[in-house]
Amino acid sequence: MEKENNESQTNKTEKIYVRPVLEKIPNSNNNKIINMSESKMLEKKFGSELLKEYKIVDLTHLYYYHYNCESVFDIGWGCAWRSLQTCLHFLLSQSNNNKNLNISFYNLFMTFGSKNKLIEIYKKMSKNSNNNEIVKILSKKIFAPFENENGWAESFISQLILFEFGFEGELLLINNYNKSSYAPKEVFNRIIDFKEFINILKKHFLNKNSIPIILDDSFVSVCVIGIKIDEKNKNIDLIIMDPHSSNVPEIGLYIVKLDYDGNKIELIPNKNVLVSENVYFCNKSWMVFIPNVNN
Repeated sequence: MEKENNESQTNKTEKIYVRPVLEKIPNSNNNKIINMSESKMLEKKFGSELLKEYKIVDLTHLYYYHYNCESVFDIGWGCAWRSLQTCLHFLLSQSNNNKNLNISFYNLFMTFGSKNKLIEIYKKMSKNSNNNEIVKILSKKIFAPFENENGWAESFISQLILFEFGFEGELLLINNYNKSSYAPKEVFNRIIDFKEFINILKKHFLNKNSIPIILDDSFVSVCVIGIKIDEKNKNIDLIIMDPHSSNVPEIGLYIVKLDYDGNKIELIPNKNVLVSENVYFCNKSWMVFIPNVNN
């Protein structure tokens, strides 16, 4: 992967704390970005008949970004960046605007890791009447990837980067604000409960142009790429695309069955999954970015 000259993009007074900074993996065989339509990975994992019961994003535009792809070593800190890449690539492909745009991990990290850059985008994006106050909060808060010790992105960073590429959406909190989050509470549109989240998912995925949704609990980030709602039994299934996979990417695809209170009932498959134990909503806080869907 060719490194770009980023001196003009990065404030020279800012220090990048993340370690290692986008270390490349020599002789990696797992660096390919997987197109879900061509690979038939979902069908092979769950079976075509089962998938017919679900509302799923258009697999033609869905590319699976996971740990260590692009030969970038990001185990332990890159999951939110990979969820962002999955969502961004989908949107660019869907809008036929993916030519000559560099959305590599390296380029995104180096271009949008700076606090100054992110605050500049927020000023353009925000329609909040308290915009000046929030900018002051952001100026004092450690939230940018270059300054937080993990190099993490979180959903707020995804929202800003997607906006810079021309895509908007809603940034929400499910249940409550997690004080472990780097993003301040003030940047979120509102707090919703799980039942409202179900209604949002239903409306979103019933649209033929639905887009992957980014979930982040301040420690792990995953994408929701499809749902099934069983109103009779009051259950909801989420198809998860989990970036915490490196050597065997297909284990990052699984289905979480939840009741209407957000308790996890079942996991498909029931073993060999990654952070699935974290994907539940009862008495747990989440950040969620829901991209706007064009009808």
